[in-house]
Amino acid sequence: MRNIPFIQTSVFVDKRYDFGGNQLATFWNAETNKTLTNEELQGITREMNYSETTFVFDSKRKDCLAKVRIFTPHSEIQFAGHPTLGTAYALRRKKIVASKTDKIRLELGIGPIDVEFLGKEIISMKQKSPEFLEELENPRAIMKAIGLPEKSISEDYPVRYVSTGNAFLIIPLKSLASVQRASPNPSLIVKALQGEISQDVLIFTTETINADANAHARMFAPASGILEDPATGSAIGPLGAYLEHHDVLASHSLGDVIVVEQGHEMNRPSKLKVQLVRKKQKIDVLVSGRIRTMAEGTFYLK
Repeated sequence: MRNIPFIQTSVFVDKRYDFGGNQLATFWNAETNKTLTNEELQGITREMNYSETTFVFDSKRKDCLAKVRIFTPHSEIQFAGHPTLGTAYALRRKKIVASKTDKIRLELGIGPIDVEFLGKEIISMKQKSPEFLEELENPRAIMKAIGLPEKSISEDYPVRYVSTGNAFLIIPLKSLASVQRASPNPSLIVKALQGEISQDVLIFTTETINADANAHARMFAPASGILEDPATGSAIGPLGAYLEHHDVLASHSLGDVIVVEQGHEMNRPSKLKVQLVRKKQKIDVLVSGRIRTMAEGTFYLK
């Protein structure tokens, strides 16, 4: 019997709600984790049954504190937002990161990611510069797949793919009611976007539940085994870039913090922040949120 320690956190929590954010299990002990096979890593993830589970390993890169592998119940993925922040938080809690250390670099599948501790519970990560990819010329099939009529789409902005590490199809909707009515069909989403850049979809509106939010969003990724995600850091980077690039927000300037609410339809209210900062010829995408420890324990594996 192997005893494998883990921490359960909620990432992107909103202090106004007792339960919210995106749940994460982090297996933080690199010595124990190196005894696990890929099949065991995937099996543990399915057993935990969160949208993602992370495993920490020693990094061979001198510029990285640790290597992080991220799994969904369906497969391993190369990058995700809330697992990156939650893992950094867990490493600090277990004193693998010194309490006075403000910045670390983690090795992910897509390469090194810089993480900054902004407080005891608030952590920020720097994502890749935005890539504005294809527009979806005919959104009829994907709108049917998420259970909404085409007329729900805002005519002012395009349906298009944007990436800051992972590509998401971003669909602007006219109203909060439309976002809330969406009823995703996983098989139809996969079919509608077959052969496209990505099958991950984010819908949003600038109508919000909370007055301090700039946008209300939902994210669907059935091809990765996630029908809906309560808080998606890797999608909020692209959404922030989309909002800036297409000048969606009124009275907003590049560099201002954008607040996004997500997860309300899943009873997991979440609060995410994204900021785009111009650095010479490129744009830094900074995604941050509050993290809370929910439990610590031991996974028993034969």
